[in-house]
Amino acid sequence: MIGEFNDITSENPNRQIWKLLRFFLDVPSVSNTIRSIHGIPKGKFDGDVKKQATQIGYCIRQAEEYFHASSQVGLPTRPNLLYYGTVSLSQALVLLRRDGNSSLDALRNKQKHNHHGLNPLRGLVKTFCPSDGAESFFNSIQTNCHIENGIPWGQFALFYQSLVPCAFDYETEIHDQGKSTFLRSHATQPCADLLPIDSIIPKCLNALDLAKSLPDLYFVLQQLGIQPNLCPGSVKGRIMRHYEKDEHGNEQFAKQGETWDFLIDGVTAEQKNHLLTFYEKCNPNIKLHADFGSNIHLRLVKEIAPSEEVAEAYWPDIVDNINSRKFYILRPEDYIPEPAAHFVLLYCLGTLARYYPDIWMRAIDENVQTAELTDSLLNIIYRKFPNLILNQMTWVKHYVHL
Repeated sequence: MIGEFNDITSENPNRQIWKLLRFFLDVPSVSNTIRSIHGIPKGKFDGDVKKQATQIGYCIRQAEEYFHASSQVGLPTRPNLLYYGTVSLSQALVLLRRDGNSSLDALRNKQKHNHHGLNPLRGLVKTFCPSDGAESFFNSIQTNCHIENGIPWGQFALFYQSLVPCAFDYETEIHDQGKSTFLRSHATQPCADLLPIDSIIPKCLNALDLAKSLPDLYFVLQQLGIQPNLCPGSVKGRIMRHYEKDEHGNEQFAKQGETWDFLIDGVTAEQKNHLLTFYEKCNPNIKLHADFGSNIHLRLVKEIAPSEEVAEAYWPDIVDNINSRKFYILRPEDYIPEPAAHFVLLYCLGTLARYYPDIWMRAIDENVQTAELTDSLLNIIYRKFPNLILNQMTWVKHYVHL
């Protein structure tokens, strides 16, 4: 679980993220991380652990070069280079999270998962006409999971099963009763539970739906008249700590009151009803505090005693963009996490660019909106996918900004 938060200021956020990823080229430290993850004591499987750590470094190095090369070309070929870089980063995560049976040579020798893990659905895209526009273009690009012997097979399946839920950061004010000053604290919360991969197998993964779930694409989609599957909003936390005096006059912690306010903006009546029903099922303590029509205010209040064990409770599912702006996921029960969505989108666009250059080139040459939406999407993945993988590999939410 991504449980820590790291706020980093950098004059070049993208370069800083790759700098942090390059720490995974250090074989001794990565070997220790592998041992810690898999519970392997020192002195056992030394050669295998070292090999796995070395292969992680190879993947990081290749990924960085692919991403850099993608910044030097235009739309005709950029999806291919970004996709190969994404595959390399996904392999690094697989090598870190899974055991030696998923090492590059083990998979190759056993001829296992030797597939992208996705199958393009070719029917609709062949009928696409550039004049139909960006929404129609993305809606025509579809894929599904590759299956062999009844199980998900290939790189996408390995990658998806290596992910943990992404996280968003939030700020909390911590007050002590009777004092005018307070502390501000940052913490993280999971964005949304990962759907079991078996529930993804029957799904048709649609490029338009995946694009509509990306927070960094929200305002571009709105500008084009495409309704995203997110709503902007915010979350605010306030903790009040109460104290009482013991028989010696010393202050002792008595209880802690917590209030969490969730504000959702620009929600339709249908979306509102669906969310409130979903939240009621997941955590009935989340109450509707105020309803302003297209904006709603939810509140979660709880009180904790000193000896009480605090169980994890459901929060509304939120995702953030690279500027830490919050967006509420409108259908958490169908949500595909950002790293997986990026992988699928690049697979689809890369397949189109490689094997359907006549359709691909006409789409980006003859329709400005299609070209600009695709360019925005690729720029977002170029900037954010390495950041998401860094978070996954370190269990730390990195907010890297100017």
